[in-house]
Amino acid sequence: MAYKLIKGEFHIFYPDIPKQGPEPDGDTLKFKPDDPSLVQDLWRSGQPRPGFNGRGMINLRFEGLDALETHFRSAHQNKHLAEASRDFLLDWAGFGDVVFWEDKPNKVKQVENNPVRGYILTNGLDGHGRIVAFVYSGDAPEPDGEVFKLMPDRVDQSFNARSLEAGQSYPLFYLTLPISLAQHLGGIADQARATGNGLYPDDASAPGQDFEVTPANYQNLAIWPKLFRRLHDYFADEFDDLTGFDTWLRADPRDRDDRMLLPDDYDAHFHNVVEVTSPTSMRLTVDPKDIVILPDDFTMPDTGLPSQ
Repeated sequence: MAYKLIKGEFHIFYPDIPKQGPEPDGDTLKFKPDDPSLVQDLWRSGQPRPGFNGRGMINLRFEGLDALETHFRSAHQNKHLAEASRDFLLDWAGFGDVVFWEDKPNKVKQVENNPVRGYILTNGLDGHGRIVAFVYSGDAPEPDGEVFKLMPDRVDQSFNARSLEAGQSYPLFYLTLPISLAQHLGGIADQARATGNGLYPDDASAPGQDFEVTPANYQNLAIWPKLFRRLHDYFADEFDDLTGFDTWLRADPRDRDDRMLLPDDYDAHFHNVVEVTSPTSMRLTVDPKDIVILPDDFTMPDTGLPSQ
């Protein structure tokens, strides 16, 4: 699959309106391309347009990873680990010393270096107008806009691989990611889990492991963020235990019960990878590295074989 190189700057701070600036976390940065037309060229009919703001910046969706949420609809995951993931990204990118506001702890009050140079390798936009990207610091040796096949050795130089390797994020794979690269990143995440890097010693959602979930404790957990986001919306609907979770998921196959490609099921849903084991406990039944999220409009190819 062809990837396009786009050079630009990463931003986490607006000097003129700092309390209205970006809110970086472990997988979120604002990107200002040197040549916005290269981003516009990623757009395809039927997609949302690229989500540029008035400053010529656009949000990135980091391909292949999902970091703990520092802020999601007024909620968060384990704060210590989520902020550690955010700080890992900011340090890697070269922002230097970063201070956040006490009354707005997700917004930057002061930063040593902003913006910082970087570049991305991308094969398109997501359904929210963000660029799906592998993210790199500094300047690339190739010319802006060059298109080439992305190989594992170049992936290993990306922040995406470094974050998974350090255990600062979970794997999260969409169909936009070539299978060979998903397998490569999955191996990196496997090794991070095996060696107990980063968040993994505190990972409550290790496959096959029951963990307690209640409205009072779920924001303190380190669990696969995609599951956390579903749990937050579920408890926001005023459920007080997990007995209705499976039914709630299945009731909305588009926005809750995501379609998934699994090793032994080519058209599964979210409810196939999570099991409620008691009113206050659940488990993931599949390792996130073995899950591929399918788009809502994905159609399985006709193989000519009888359905089973």
